[in-house]
Amino acid sequence: MKLSAHVTIAEFERSDIATKHGISNKMNSSQIQFAKDLCENVFEKIRAHVGGPIRINSGYRSPAVNRRAGGSASSQHCALNGAAMDLDLHDRELFEWIIANVEFDQAIYEFGNDSNALWFHLSYRKGNNRRQALRAIKKAGKTSYIPFV
Repeated sequence: MKLSAHVTIAEFERSDIATKHGISNKMNSSQIQFAKDLCENVFEKIRAHVGGPIRINSGYRSPAVNRRAGGSASSQHCALNGAAMDLDLHDRELFEWIIANVEFDQAIYEFGNDSNALWFHLSYRKGNNRRQALRAIKKAGKTSYIPFV
């Protein structure tokens, strides 16, 4: 089953952590709807702009997978109040295009340097997007989030 024109449920649920540790990583029907909203409203717009395939590094995470990944207990990857994905995209100019042209809840330029992120984190909450553009940095060994400028 497809979440959008270019994303399948299997692709969105794929998790190396789940496979390695034998953890279920299946979405329920409400989580599937959150993921559809994210893929249709965020992913597809970015893919059209890029003009080709984009790898999803991480989509849905069950609470057990999220704990193993070291994710926040309130992570939108768990689709409790939204849905999130980490995309294998890096270029600062593309990130700037996304925050100017795509509706999102959070867009996080994850680590890297001023020119290239290690990946982009994007989330979406239908009808309740905060449009937070952030940058993840390491400060004293801990992840901090600062405004993206």
